[in-house]
Amino acid sequence: MRVRAYRFRAYCSKTTTRVLKTQLEVACKLYNTLLHAEQEEYEENKRTMSRNELRQLALDLRKQNKEFQVLYSQVAQQVADRFYEARQRFFDGLANKPREKKPHRYLSLVYSQKGWKLSNWREVGQGKNKKKKARLYLSKIGFFTLVIHREFPLERVSQVCVKLYPSGRIYVIFLVEEPEAEEQQSEKPKNAVGVDLGITRLATLSDGRYLENPRPLERSLERIRLLQRRLSRKKFLSNNWIKAKRRLAKQYEHVKNLRRDLFFKLGVLLSQKYDVLVLEDLNVQGLIQKGVTKTRRMRLYDSSFSELRAVLEWEFRKREKLVLPVPAYNSSRECFLCGGINKGLTLEDRVFLCPHCGFILDRDLNASLVLLKRAGWVPPDAPVELRPIPPLPSLGLRGQGVAMIQEAPAFRRGSSHG
Repeated sequence: MRVRAYRFRAYCSKTTTRVLKTQLEVACKLYNTLLHAEQEEYEENKRTMSRNELRQLALDLRKQNKEFQVLYSQVAQQVADRFYEARQRFFDGLANKPREKKPHRYLSLVYSQKGWKLSNWREVGQGKNKKKKARLYLSKIGFFTLVIHREFPLERVSQVCVKLYPSGRIYVIFLVEEPEAEEQQSEKPKNAVGVDLGITRLATLSDGRYLENPRPLERSLERIRLLQRRLSRKKFLSNNWIKAKRRLAKQYEHVKNLRRDLFFKLGVLLSQKYDVLVLEDLNVQGLIQKGVTKTRRMRLYDSSFSELRAVLEWEFRKREKLVLPVPAYNSSRECFLCGGINKGLTLEDRVFLCPHCGFILDRDLNASLVLLKRAGWVPPDAPVELRPIPPLPSLGLRGQGVAMIQEAPAFRRGSSHG
C-alpha cells in the first residue's frame, strides 16, 4: 500500500492554539523520556525495546504522570512509534542516532483512526474559487476550521497529523491509504519529452521550450539576511526571539511555497501532454560539493533539482505514465547528431559546437535531445530555436503567489510525519 497526503490549512482560536502548543511540549517530553528509558534498558540488559514495549511504556507513563494525561492515548502511542522509527533509521544507516528533542522543534501530533471527527461541511466561494469548509475536532485539543480545496476519500483515512509550522501557521494532513499503482499503459506511448535541468534555465525541454529559473531564494536573500540579523540580536527563546524566529520562518515558507507551486504546475503541464518523461539521473549532492563559488552552491540549492524531479515523477506516475531516468554523464558535451564529445566545453559556453560534425545548437537544448536519444526516443525534427513556456497561471492552473500546494508525493508506510 502507498499513502497519499492531503494537506489543508487550519484555523482555530487562540485558546486552541495554546492547548496545541502545550501538548506539543508534553509530547516532546514524553519522547525524551522514552529515549532515556531505552538508553537505561540497553545499559542494564544490552537489549532494545520493541515497538509494542515502547507503546506500552508510553501508556504506563501516561497513567502514572498527570502531565502526560493531557495527551490522547493514541497520540502517546504515536510518539512511541516516532521514536521507534527514528531508532530503526539509525540501525539501517539512514540517519544519526536519536537525540533529545527540543520543545520548539517538536511540531506535530498524529491521530490514528480514532480521536478525530469531521463535521459541519459547507461550501464557500463562487466559480473557480469554490471550496468547502469543515470543522475538525481533535480529542484533548479542540476544534479547527479547515479549508478543503480538493476532494479526498474520507473513508480511507488512516492517520490525521496536525502540524504547527515554525511560521505559526497550522496545517492538518490526512494520510490516505491507496493500493500501489502498477506502471502499465493501455496504449503504446506516443510521445516523449526530455528535460535538462539547469541553473540559468530551470528546465529545457526537447521540444524547444524552456522555463526560466525564478530563483526565489536569491530574490528574497536581502530580506532573509535582515531578519536573520534581527534574530541574532535577540535573547535565545525569549518572547522577542520567538517573534523574530516566526517572521524568518514565514519568509522561508513563502520561498518554499513559490518554488513548489511552480514545480507542480510544470508537472501538470508536462504530464497532460506527454506519455514518457526522460530525466537525467543527477547526483545533486555531488554537484553542490563541487561548486566552485558560494554563489553557485547557493543557486544549486535554490534550484532544488531533487524536489523538482520528485514532483515531475509523481505527476507522471499518478497518471500511470512512464518515467525513464538516464545517465547524466557527458550529456552536455555529447553531440545529439553524431554522438561525438566536445571535451573543451565549459560552463560559460551557452552554445554547443560539435568539433566532429560542426553541429551547432543551444547547449541546454542539445542536452535535452541527448537525454531523449539515450532513452531510445529520437524526434523526427530537432527544434532549431528556443521559446519560453508561457506564464503558468495562463494555462488554466492556479495563479501565482503563496498558493496552496495541490499535490503531495506519496510515500510508503513507516516514513516520518514530524
